[in-house]
Amino acid sequence: MATDSVSQIVPIELLRQGERGLIHDLDGNEEVIHRLAELGLREQVELTMILQGQPCIVCVGDHRLTLRLDPSLTIFVEVSH
Repeated sequence: MATDSVSQIVPIELLRQGERGLIHDLDGNEEVIHRLAELGLREQVELTMILQGQPCIVCVGDHRLTLRLDPSLTIFVEVSH
């Protein structure tokens, strides 16, 4: 019997500590999105939430990034189970 896995796409702020997600979409100012891409945060990149809050700390590859998220920018992630 096959099981269907339902992917859950949520804003990055809803990831819990230790939870992983795949960046699904970035919505906001193009200049900010471009800067985040330079830091490695772009669609189809996996990240791990290290510390929730404002700012939050995420791990992308071998790098830890501190993000102070602006209300005008939303990073949507597909939660990994």
